[in-house]
Amino acid sequence: MDPILMTTQAAGILLLVGTMVLLFFRRVVLDAESKTPTRFKLPLFGEITTQTPVLALVLIGAVMIIYPLSKREASTVTVSGTVDPGSSSVAVLVIADPDYSHSYDAAGNFKFEFPLLNSKATYRVKFIANKQIIDDQQVDVQHGRVALRQVSYVPKIGDDTTRITPRKDISDDQLKKLGIDN
Repeated sequence: MDPILMTTQAAGILLLVGTMVLLFFRRVVLDAESKTPTRFKLPLFGEITTQTPVLALVLIGAVMIIYPLSKREASTVTVSGTVDPGSSSVAVLVIADPDYSHSYDAAGNFKFEFPLLNSKATYRVKFIANKQIIDDQQVDVQHGRVALRQVSYVPKIGDDTTRITPRKDISDDQLKKLGIDN
Protein backbone atom coordinates (compact mmCIF):
# COMPACT_ATOMS: atom_id res chain seq x y z
CA MET A 1 0.00 0.00 0.00
CA ASP A 2 1.09 3.57 -0.64
CA PRO A 3 2.95 5.10 2.35
CA ILE A 4 0.84 8.27 2.17
CA LEU A 5 -2.38 6.24 2.44
CA MET A 6 -0.93 4.26 5.35
CA THR A 7 0.01 7.52 7.10
CA THR A 8 -3.51 8.88 6.52
CA GLN A 9 -4.99 5.72 7.99
CA ALA A 10 -2.69 5.85 11.03
CA ALA A 11 -3.60 9.52 11.58
CA GLY A 12 -7.30 8.63 11.39
CA ILE A 13 -6.86 5.90 14.01
CA LEU A 14 -4.93 8.33 16.22
CA LEU A 15 -7.70 10.94 15.82
CA LEU A 16 -10.40 8.44 16.81
CA VAL A 17 -8.42 7.14 19.79
CA GLY A 18 -7.65 10.73 20.87
CA THR A 19 -11.32 11.66 20.64
CA MET A 20 -12.29 8.66 22.76
CA VAL A 21 -9.67 9.62 25.36
CA LEU A 22 -11.01 13.19 25.45
CA LEU A 23 -14.53 11.85 25.94
CA PHE A 24 -13.39 9.47 28.68
CA PHE A 25 -11.67 12.25 30.67
CA ARG A 26 -14.60 14.62 29.96
CA ARG A 27 -12.51 17.26 28.22
CA VAL A 28 -15.25 17.35 25.57
CA VAL A 29 -18.87 16.55 26.23
CA LEU A 30 -21.76 15.44 24.12
CA ASP A 31 -24.14 18.07 25.50
CA ALA A 32 -27.55 18.16 23.85
CA GLU A 33 -28.91 20.63 26.43
CA SER A 34 -26.56 23.46 25.50
CA LYS A 35 -27.98 25.44 22.60
CA THR A 36 -24.81 27.45 21.91
CA PRO A 37 -22.88 26.18 18.88
CA THR A 38 -19.19 25.49 19.18
CA ARG A 39 -16.86 26.88 16.51
CA PHE A 40 -13.41 25.52 15.74
CA LYS A 41 -10.95 25.71 12.85
CA LEU A 42 -9.39 22.79 11.04
CA PRO A 43 -6.33 23.38 8.83
CA LEU A 44 -7.74 21.97 5.58
CA PHE A 45 -11.49 22.17 6.22
CA GLY A 46 -11.78 25.74 7.51
CA GLU A 47 -14.11 26.81 10.31
CA ILE A 48 -16.71 24.32 11.51
CA THR A 49 -19.72 25.20 13.63
CA THR A 50 -21.50 22.40 15.46
CA GLN A 51 -23.34 21.55 18.64
CA THR A 52 -21.12 18.54 19.15
CA PRO A 53 -17.60 18.93 17.77
CA VAL A 54 -16.80 15.40 18.83
CA LEU A 55 -19.05 14.00 16.08
CA ALA A 56 -17.13 16.01 13.49
CA LEU A 57 -13.82 14.61 14.78
CA VAL A 58 -15.21 11.05 14.70
CA LEU A 59 -16.49 11.58 11.16
CA ILE A 60 -13.14 12.95 9.94
CA GLY A 61 -11.26 10.09 11.66
CA ALA A 62 -13.57 7.50 10.10
CA VAL A 63 -13.05 8.97 6.61
CA MET A 64 -9.29 8.95 7.15
CA ILE A 65 -9.45 5.24 8.01
CA ILE A 66 -11.91 4.11 5.32
CA TYR A 67 -10.58 6.09 2.32
CA PRO A 68 -7.19 4.26 2.11
CA LEU A 69 -9.03 0.92 2.20
CA SER A 70 -11.00 1.91 -0.91
CA LYS A 71 -7.77 2.75 -2.77
CA ARG A 72 -6.09 -0.57 -1.99
CA GLU A 73 -5.10 -2.63 -5.03
CA ALA A 74 -6.10 -6.26 -5.44
CA SER A 75 -3.59 -8.65 -3.93
CA THR A 76 -4.57 -11.56 -6.18
CA VAL A 77 -5.89 -11.93 -9.72
CA THR A 78 -7.59 -15.02 -11.11
CA VAL A 79 -6.42 -16.16 -14.54
CA SER A 80 -8.41 -18.79 -16.39
CA GLY A 81 -8.01 -20.47 -19.74
CA THR A 82 -7.86 -23.79 -21.57
CA VAL A 83 -4.79 -25.85 -22.41
CA ASP A 84 -4.39 -29.16 -24.22
CA PRO A 85 -0.96 -30.58 -23.36
CA GLY A 86 -1.33 -33.55 -25.69
CA SER A 87 1.04 -36.28 -24.56
CA SER A 88 3.49 -33.99 -22.75
CA SER A 89 3.44 -31.43 -19.98
CA VAL A 90 2.77 -27.70 -20.43
CA ALA A 91 3.94 -25.14 -17.87
CA VAL A 92 1.66 -22.13 -17.51
CA LEU A 93 3.48 -19.06 -16.19
CA VAL A 94 2.14 -15.58 -15.53
CA ILE A 95 4.94 -13.10 -15.87
CA ALA A 96 4.67 -9.33 -15.61
CA ASP A 97 6.57 -7.66 -18.44
CA PRO A 98 8.94 -5.56 -16.37
CA ASP A 99 10.95 -2.44 -17.14
CA TYR A 100 14.11 -4.50 -16.73
CA SER A 101 13.45 -6.78 -19.71
CA HIS A 102 16.11 -6.40 -22.41
CA SER A 103 16.49 -7.56 -26.02
CA TYR A 104 19.84 -8.27 -27.63
CA ASP A 105 20.49 -8.50 -31.38
CA ALA A 106 24.21 -9.27 -31.25
CA ALA A 107 26.39 -11.77 -29.39
CA GLY A 108 28.10 -10.54 -26.25
CA ASN A 109 27.87 -10.11 -22.51
CA PHE A 110 24.97 -8.46 -20.76
CA LYS A 111 24.36 -7.10 -17.27
CA PHE A 112 21.33 -5.52 -15.64
CA GLU A 113 19.80 -5.19 -12.18
CA PHE A 114 16.28 -6.08 -11.16
CA PRO A 115 14.35 -5.53 -7.91
CA LEU A 116 13.72 -8.46 -5.57
CA LEU A 117 10.21 -9.23 -4.37
CA ASN A 118 9.41 -9.14 -0.66
CA SER A 119 8.27 -12.76 -0.70
CA LYS A 120 10.48 -15.82 -0.96
CA ALA A 121 10.00 -16.08 -4.71
CA THR A 122 11.83 -18.42 -7.04
CA TYR A 123 13.56 -16.53 -9.81
CA ARG A 124 14.11 -17.85 -13.32
CA VAL A 125 15.72 -16.28 -16.37
CA LYS A 126 14.00 -17.23 -19.60
CA PHE A 127 15.62 -16.60 -22.96
CA ILE A 128 13.00 -16.10 -25.67
CA ALA A 129 13.54 -15.94 -29.42
CA ASN A 130 10.75 -15.90 -32.02
CA LYS A 131 8.14 -16.32 -29.28
CA GLN A 132 9.75 -19.61 -28.14
CA ILE A 133 11.63 -20.18 -24.89
CA ILE A 134 15.08 -21.31 -25.98
CA ASP A 135 16.60 -21.57 -22.49
CA ASP A 136 15.31 -21.47 -18.91
CA GLN A 137 17.71 -21.12 -15.98
CA GLN A 138 16.87 -21.04 -12.29
CA VAL A 139 18.59 -18.22 -10.41
CA ASP A 140 19.87 -18.19 -6.83
CA VAL A 141 19.70 -14.54 -5.73
CA GLN A 142 20.97 -14.89 -2.17
CA HIS A 143 24.42 -13.49 -2.88
CA GLY A 144 23.31 -10.50 -4.97
CA ARG A 145 25.24 -11.57 -8.07
CA VAL A 146 24.30 -14.27 -10.57
CA ALA A 147 26.33 -15.75 -13.42
CA LEU A 148 24.29 -17.57 -16.05
CA ARG A 149 25.51 -20.25 -18.40
CA GLN A 150 26.03 -19.24 -22.03
CA VAL A 151 23.01 -19.39 -24.32
CA SER A 152 23.26 -19.77 -28.08
CA TYR A 153 20.37 -19.71 -30.51
CA VAL A 154 20.49 -21.01 -34.06
CA PRO A 155 17.17 -20.86 -35.92
CA LYS A 156 15.97 -24.16 -37.36
CA ILE A 157 15.82 -24.53 -41.13
CA GLY A 158 12.05 -24.91 -41.02
CA ASP A 159 11.69 -21.92 -38.68
CA ASP A 160 9.20 -19.28 -39.84
CA THR A 161 11.89 -16.58 -39.81
CA THR A 162 14.02 -18.36 -42.44
CA ARG A 163 11.20 -19.57 -44.69
CA ILE A 164 10.91 -17.81 -48.06
CA THR A 165 7.45 -17.77 -49.52
CA PRO A 166 7.49 -18.00 -53.34
CA ARG A 167 5.18 -15.78 -55.26
CA LYS A 168 4.14 -15.72 -58.90
CA ASP A 169 4.50 -12.49 -60.84
CA ILE A 170 3.29 -14.11 -64.05
CA SER A 171 0.46 -16.57 -64.73
CA ASP A 172 0.82 -20.15 -66.06
CA ASP A 173 -0.80 -19.15 -69.36
CA GLN A 174 1.73 -16.38 -69.89
CA LEU A 175 4.58 -18.83 -69.20
CA LYS A 176 3.20 -21.24 -71.85
CA LYS A 177 2.99 -18.40 -74.39
CA LEU A 178 6.67 -17.72 -73.75
CA GLY A 179 7.46 -21.40 -74.23
CA ILE A 180 8.34 -22.12 -70.62
CA ASP A 181 6.90 -25.23 -68.99
CA ASN A 182 6.30 -25.02 -65.27
